[in-house]
Amino acid sequence: MKYVFYDFETTGISPAFDQPLQFAAIVTDASLNELERIDIRCQVAPHILPSPFALHVTNIKPEQTTNKNLQTPFEFAQTLQAFTEAWAPACWLGYNTIAFDEPMMRQMFYQNLQPNIFATQINGNTRLDVMKMVFATYAEANNTLAWPTNNNGKLSFKLDQLAPHNGFAHENAHDALADVEATIYIFNKIKEGAPELFRKLLQAADKTFITSLLRGFVPMEVTLRFGAHPPKTYQGCFCGANKDNPNSIGFADFSLIGADEFTMTSQVGVTQAIEASPKKIRNLAVNKSETFRIIENPTEEMLHTCDQIKASTEVQGFVSEALAARFSQEEPIEVEVEDQIYSNFTSQQDKSLLELFQTASWSERANIISKLSDRRLKQLGKRLIAFYAPELLTEQQRTDFRNFLCQRWSAPIDQAPWMTAEEVWIALDKLSSDIEVSEWRKFYQDRIAAAAR
Repeated sequence: MKYVFYDFETTGISPAFDQPLQFAAIVTDASLNELERIDIRCQVAPHILPSPFALHVTNIKPEQTTNKNLQTPFEFAQTLQAFTEAWAPACWLGYNTIAFDEPMMRQMFYQNLQPNIFATQINGNTRLDVMKMVFATYAEANNTLAWPTNNNGKLSFKLDQLAPHNGFAHENAHDALADVEATIYIFNKIKEGAPELFRKLLQAADKTFITSLLRGFVPMEVTLRFGAHPPKTYQGCFCGANKDNPNSIGFADFSLIGADEFTMTSQVGVTQAIEASPKKIRNLAVNKSETFRIIENPTEEMLHTCDQIKASTEVQGFVSEALAARFSQEEPIEVEVEDQIYSNFTSQQDKSLLELFQTASWSERANIISKLSDRRLKQLGKRLIAFYAPELLTEQQRTDFRNFLCQRWSAPIDQAPWMTAEEVWIALDKLSSDIEVSEWRKFYQDRIAAAAR
């Protein structure tokens, strides 16, 4: 077993409309002996205004984002894809990676026409999230770590507070490499301080294994955290899967629902059980590294409830329909290409073209783009040509690209899921006591003006 601990520092918090500026990773063996480390940065893409707040937190100066000595985002994505291939198979993990870093990586690959956007899930790779392991440790082996509180006296699970509170010198928090080192430190504290829990948590990386247990109607437990509440362990049993997405399952909570309810329920009753508060049936995902674990000594009542659910195929059907209905919605007529990342799978023919795309010249790439059947990839490919080979554009295409930038950055804040010029000026005003605003303002003014030329 190899581990790849990784982290991104980014232009903002939206995987679709921001991008990584720094990637760091440390590869280790199962004993956490270091095998390799990587720490690379890239330029900001021409269509992105980096968030002043994000740059301030990560100590990145605006002018660093346009340093021509750094890789372009396209080159950066190629380097990352090669890195994932070089160390496969491995377990990819970090702190809050499932919710943030992994979607950021997928978008980086998707928007830069890499062949494998799900790189951490293929070639034998698996995934874990150390933050979720920390939640389980708090609930089940509380003495393993010391638990910090924030300025408001509330329990904090932020890495930049948790790591130093447990003895890690984390002076350079929010640098990707420093955060990776802090993550390994916390991971090892759990490994050494709660070895039995650690062993169980490692099993969550194997989606196939966890899925087989759940669908075998084995009594299971999982630790979850909602909002600012402390993490809590829930005990229950699989009770059906979304008919449109088998990774989305129903998990019947033993503390709220008994065996008898599965002999008399209806579609309406199941829907209410899923929608009610507290939820008798939770919607969980088996592909998001939740901390599913076998209950070692289930009660007779737990086993009886699982048997009743297993026998009631009708109830399982109700759950399947209810979960599908809960998330079904018509796709908007107009949706940005970034938000279409999961709207279709890349065909094998297009994937072969994307592989050719990686080593071709830009003029050859323009020809390859014309052969793609996926309109999303065509649009993203044309964007890359405008970014990195504008000499291949017609005058009208150059005009269209300038208009695209101007419209994107001048969009009203309430209508744009990306950073706009108006939002930049507001952010700079709020940061005026912490940064040299005049220098930052000039950077953004010059960037926005250049787009209009």
